[in-house]
Amino acid sequence: MAPARCARALPQAPTGLPAPVVVTTNCGRYRMEPTGDVVYEGSWRSPVPPGMSWSPLDLSWSGFSHGHVLIGRGMKQLWRSHDRYRDTHPGNIGEVILGRRKLAFTYYTSFRRPPYLYLAGYQTRERRVAFGESPLAFTPGGELVTGQDRANGALFLRDGHGRLERRLAAHAADVEPDRSTGSVVFRIRDRVFVFDGERVRQLVYLPEVGVTSSPWLEPLGGLVAVSDRRRLVVLRYDGSVFASTTLPPGPASADRISSSIVVNPAGTAVAFTATNGNTAYGSHGTETVYGLAAGETQARPLFSEELDFLICERMAWLAWQGPWLLYADSEEHAVAIDSSGEFAPVDLSAVIAGLPGFLADGDGRFDVAWG
Repeated sequence: MAPARCARALPQAPTGLPAPVVVTTNCGRYRMEPTGDVVYEGSWRSPVPPGMSWSPLDLSWSGFSHGHVLIGRGMKQLWRSHDRYRDTHPGNIGEVILGRRKLAFTYYTSFRRPPYLYLAGYQTRERRVAFGESPLAFTPGGELVTGQDRANGALFLRDGHGRLERRLAAHAADVEPDRSTGSVVFRIRDRVFVFDGERVRQLVYLPEVGVTSSPWLEPLGGLVAVSDRRRLVVLRYDGSVFASTTLPPGPASADRISSSIVVNPAGTAVAFTATNGNTAYGSHGTETVYGLAAGETQARPLFSEELDFLICERMAWLAWQGPWLLYADSEEHAVAIDSSGEFAPVDLSAVIAGLPGFLADGDGRFDVAWG
């Protein structure tokens, strides 16, 4: 039952959604049905045990109990350290990655010194295997890719026991793990490389695809996006171009791409958002959702939202449901968008604003997801 302060009539949602949408406010979780009904699902509950540091990407978490390191995912504890650790502030544990048979984490004895790297099996005690390295990904064969804990550091491959096998790159920038495949993407000056678990391969020489200044890399699960302020190119891991597009022009202060790039379930298209206008706090501008299918050379605008940018470090996020996209932003708007253009967008912002517990000032809990 909802708390008394949250007990008020629920608004009616628009019809036309392809699937339920769940919205979380300070008063709990509310499910919007395709029929337009809004149903209270219960109070919000943390998806991980209380007091743990966790990642919203995969719900992996870490923390301490009586000096022991605890690591898990969701509500399940996966491992407890054999050793006790003196400094038990949540920030003393750095990067945590979970493999099929092993896990790896970093531990900081001081925030002024590089961390120690530890490796453990889920049923075995931890072993300190390196100093000043962070874990990046487990390969399909169970090896561990690590990177020096500094800018433009070296990349290393360690075996399942943590022993150094070889150096993969001497000076790697923009290192991004693709943990869904066990690959690691990185840049050396104006060339992009991927380590696929067996060998390092060059994917692209950036000027050849029109990406020339301040490149940015984002692995997409078998694909990698490379972009600057003017252009986005999505590559396959064999180096071929999946799709490409110019980006909308904007002032220097505008975000080039304002969301993560997301791949549809079929792997045939990507979507992203980009802003046009001054995105400084309190300014007015436009955020547009774009679709880009395999083989296309220009992204298609699917939906635009006029915004007053009220969050200093603002963002937008997207999620696919079949051909539909769910768009939400830190200004607390949400819209369901049919990427095929067959159906009109379903704007949920007004309904969300009428839900119990919604705070228009941005200080409340605001989460929107496909149900």
